[in-house]
Amino acid sequence: MPSTSHETSPNIAPSSRIKRNTACTSCRDAKVRCNPSQNPAQSCQRCAKLHLSCVIDKTHKRVSRKSKIDELVQEIQSIKQSVAGQSSSSPSQATAYSQQNGPISPFKDAGPPRLGVPSPGSVSTGADVRPPVIATSSSITVAPSSVIHTPTSIPLVQSPPAEPTLPRALGSHPFSGEDIDYYFQKYFECYHPYMPIIRLRDPNKCYESSSLLFWIIIYVASRRYARSPGIFPFLLDAIKRDAYSTITSWPLSMHSINAIILLCTWIFPDVRFVNDPSALFSGAIMNAALQLGIHTGKGSHPEYSHGVFQNSFTDEEASFTWAGYNIIAQRVSSSLGIPPLGGLFNQTVQNIIDGRTPFQVPSTFRVLLECQKFCNHVSKTMAACLEESRGVSAQIVQLLEDEWNAVRGLICSERADDIDEFNALLVQLEIQTFYMIPLPGYEPEALKRNILRTYNTAQAVIRESLELDREMEFLRHLPHFYFRAILAAGAVVYRILRSSYMQFIDREAAERSALDAVAASRRAKVMDNDLPTRLGNLFESWCDRLLRGTRAANWSEEPVSTFSHRLSASVTYDCMTHWKTDHMHNCRNKGQPFTTCGCFGSGAAAAAGAAGAAANVPNGSETPAILAGGNTGADPLQNIDWTFMDDFDWNFEPVMPVLTAPT
Repeated sequence: MPSTSHETSPNIAPSSRIKRNTACTSCRDAKVRCNPSQNPAQSCQRCAKLHLSCVIDKTHKRVSRKSKIDELVQEIQSIKQSVAGQSSSSPSQATAYSQQNGPISPFKDAGPPRLGVPSPGSVSTGADVRPPVIATSSSITVAPSSVIHTPTSIPLVQSPPAEPTLPRALGSHPFSGEDIDYYFQKYFECYHPYMPIIRLRDPNKCYESSSLLFWIIIYVASRRYARSPGIFPFLLDAIKRDAYSTITSWPLSMHSINAIILLCTWIFPDVRFVNDPSALFSGAIMNAALQLGIHTGKGSHPEYSHGVFQNSFTDEEASFTWAGYNIIAQRVSSSLGIPPLGGLFNQTVQNIIDGRTPFQVPSTFRVLLECQKFCNHVSKTMAACLEESRGVSAQIVQLLEDEWNAVRGLICSERADDIDEFNALLVQLEIQTFYMIPLPGYEPEALKRNILRTYNTAQAVIRESLELDREMEFLRHLPHFYFRAILAAGAVVYRILRSSYMQFIDREAAERSALDAVAASRRAKVMDNDLPTRLGNLFESWCDRLLRGTRAANWSEEPVSTFSHRLSASVTYDCMTHWKTDHMHNCRNKGQPFTTCGCFGSGAAAAAGAAGAAANVPNGSETPAILAGGNTGADPLQNIDWTFMDDFDWNFEPVMPVLTAPT
């Protein structure tokens, strides 16, 4: 035990000072300078002032706060292990532990299936819980193409960590081990089932593999389950910086690719409609995945492991990552209305769909992958058709719809759950949307019949999303590509309401669908003024104008999209631009540039400020002035949140920039 008195010799002159490396233990622990007293037998100045015991021990090592936390964590962990060891003989507790580590499912409880087919959760209820078994190549059953067989048991992502989770810090914000465990648990419980590409569940190993992946998991979980109000905004800013920095640091590791895939799945909630960075991220991870050979579905591929492109991942990790990328690439393509150049649904994807893998894949993930593969087929077909003309033949759309019905009957016929049915419904809507881009000279009756079927499908999409939300809080955790699909369904509904087809539909049911679109958008809200919030405000404004307003117009035109080269997103863009242009009061030139138009947006605010209009809108605001017109009463448009629409120009025809050669 160290001495409690100074070891300084009494013959040392009073003017001599103790060397820095022999500071007392109190000053060393506090990381401050130790100023000895003039009398060597007395305590140093700091210890004397604070009434501390001044001890000099050359073998003493400073104990940091982190080390203290680690000691406490280890002590708690040892207590938990001893308690678990005493109760391990209880069969009920052993069963509970097995259930806790069973297959991850987004459903809270397995109720009766809504759509006429038993869900995996309801089928397995009451069955014996067994440890997951990894299938070997000899026990694999090869399924025919396009047929999804649900595995009898899905292996865990990873067993619970054997070591306690270490505390981490992001910038100036610390996260304790308990907080990290909490966020990881919430992520794997509520978000992971929608995109199950992460094979590392241990937070310590996840951080060692990729710090970006580690923090994105916490970022996703904190969207709904932040322990303090400032956590999510802090993580949002930090993840934005790190994500853009990561895609410029070449080459990307497989874990970094997985991190960007998760970010595209739950993109920043404050993105605008047309500046969504998912397309940028999708292109980056496509190139990174190809250079690592991830598309082959093989880990440590010798032909792709050379120089800086070294890979040590497994076949399972490569296959899950490649499947996740293809899903994201196709959804980004469909949402933005661009040709699917990045989706490569190769043999690796087909092997996952058909079950030709030595590992098991969740059936819902395989159904989602099959749906996106068919959407890729639809997009390529329609892009080729639209290269030749400004419309699509109804016969081609009908052929694709019949083809999908055949595939849908196979993948959703046995043990399909509600999410599988919802994914299949979204594919049907994406196909039927092309009925609203007909070739010139179309037959009006056939067009009406097909578009009304599209309208019914859009209503079903919105209705099913709310039903899923009531069952498992779907809208609280939904990936961004599902939100985009709900947006497309809402655009179809409101486009029909703004057409002559209003006379062919039930007005009460139409109003109910319009309000459902508002409710679904607002239910997906993550933060104030995010994309779902602004879309909900806009949908509500449309509902008031089209269904409840006293000045609602009687539209005489058919709901045919004026956009023809944005593929399945054409109706969404058409609906947005039509709405904004039609309600520009006193605007005589609809081709006027947005920045100079004095009707809405920043131009409207400037005009309102100059004219002294009583709109109560500050200059420079994006909110429009009151559209007074000839009616002196309150206009229903005066409270519209136009910030969602500021992504759209005022004109229908795009203004192509003039490119000049550099001088």
